[in-house]
Amino acid sequence: MKRNSLTTAVVAGIAGTVGIANLASAVNLNPDGLGQVLIYPYYTVNSNGAGDNLQTLFSVVNTTDQGKAIKVRFVEGYNSREVRDFHVYLSPYDVWTANLFKLPDQPQANLLTDDNSCTVPRIKGSTLPPLQQLPDGRSFLPFTNALFTGANNDGGPAGLERTREGHFEIIEMGTVVDDIKTSLSDITHVSGVPANCGRIVGAWVAQPPGYWIQDANTDIRAPTGGLFGSAMLIDVANGVSAGYSADAIDGFIINRLDNLHAPPGNTDPSLASIGGSDPTATAFVFNNGSLIQATYGVAPSRKIDAVSALFAQDNIFNEYVLGGGATATTDWVVTFPTKRFYVDKAPPALAPFVEVFKAYTGAGSGESKVQVGLFPYDREEGNPSACTGSDADNPNCGVCFSPCNPGDSTVPVLRYEAQVISFQTAEAFTANRTSPVLGSQLASNVDVRADFLNNGWMRIALNPTTETHQMSPSTEGEVFDGLPATGFAISNFVNANAAPGKLANYAGLWHHKGSRSCAANTLACS
Repeated sequence: MKRNSLTTAVVAGIAGTVGIANLASAVNLNPDGLGQVLIYPYYTVNSNGAGDNLQTLFSVVNTTDQGKAIKVRFVEGYNSREVRDFHVYLSPYDVWTANLFKLPDQPQANLLTDDNSCTVPRIKGSTLPPLQQLPDGRSFLPFTNALFTGANNDGGPAGLERTREGHFEIIEMGTVVDDIKTSLSDITHVSGVPANCGRIVGAWVAQPPGYWIQDANTDIRAPTGGLFGSAMLIDVANGVSAGYSADAIDGFIINRLDNLHAPPGNTDPSLASIGGSDPTATAFVFNNGSLIQATYGVAPSRKIDAVSALFAQDNIFNEYVLGGGATATTDWVVTFPTKRFYVDKAPPALAPFVEVFKAYTGAGSGESKVQVGLFPYDREEGNPSACTGSDADNPNCGVCFSPCNPGDSTVPVLRYEAQVISFQTAEAFTANRTSPVLGSQLASNVDVRADFLNNGWMRIALNPTTETHQMSPSTEGEVFDGLPATGFAISNFVNANAAPGKLANYAGLWHHKGSRSCAANTLACS
């Protein structure tokens, strides 16, 4: 078992200068927001309660003086099957932006970019399938159901509607240089436009084979990080938006001879590519002022466990606000960014998850359940009383999410990789089983109003007494309790009394807070 104090953590920051590889070479969740991998917990183009489709605007920023080759991957919310991925090549100090939206006459989400940075395949200005065109001539990329239909059917819904919400990730594949070809020069902007995106696209052409088809390492060196990103959820019709910063993973690749530059259209690299060619991956996790070092890749663990360890929490906390003069509504997004690596497989599921993704005959179809505990409080320390009368469907009473469905678990369960929890009355949710702020089709409900807890906060226990959730032990013997989770709370406010004859809309978004629980043998990790 390896335990490091906060002093050791400070040493790790300078370890690279003195060659202490075992301290400097580890993946971590960077609190400063810069990294090699960015996790965006949620996207949506669903209709909100007023019937207006939301949009998701996002960006990725290269803060370095190096060119960057990045993989952009979107995954749907049920089981995180891919709905689109492609490459973007960022010049030094570059920003790439895009927008996710839905057209009225189409079921799927689409991506539109007006950004000039090079993409492979080309998006902006191309008319080649599968790209489609807006009436103004701009090209957009429709999301696809190819990886969850036909031979790839996973038991969940097969329609394109499934692409409308989920989460996405950006992975740095490597830095771009001019060693042999002119790759860096080609992606570098001249008067706001890259010098030669055509040559970058041509490097991946199969016939005659381009230079990256022949050798993907040409002009590509190891990733170095320095990326950050953000997303904004926009309700265009009502003039309201809320934004978040992407979770940043640093140290994803530490071998200076490694890169992850795989062909476009390939599902690699993924979060499971952590460490590259190294057989193991080490996670540095802060917990109550101490640093936990946990190495994975030796059975029964896998390298993906190092990414999960960064997000492992036994509880998540946030606030909610409902009703009042501004008729407030609140949704919580809860995303398990690595869940697919544990449940999208033949039985059994891998720890800390307990059930593989499978067909489900209830609403939505397709699920992989995990039990959780729900503990709401109002702003004056009030919490649900004895589980009688109107409390019978309150999830805090150990029954189920409100309202209870026949055959539901007797404790609350979360079914998906990315989902939303709404705070509505049981009657309102029964009438329309979507969430009021985000219009999520992957929604569960908590009826805190039944206990007059209209405003307050809630704890979600991710390692409930009813079902143990523990990760595989690291080689040091560290065992994290709970589940790898991220997400946020988002609230909308509609103020009809802002000024005579005026209606004011507001929104706010707050990242979840969390606690960690870790044990080594019978001792707490530290």
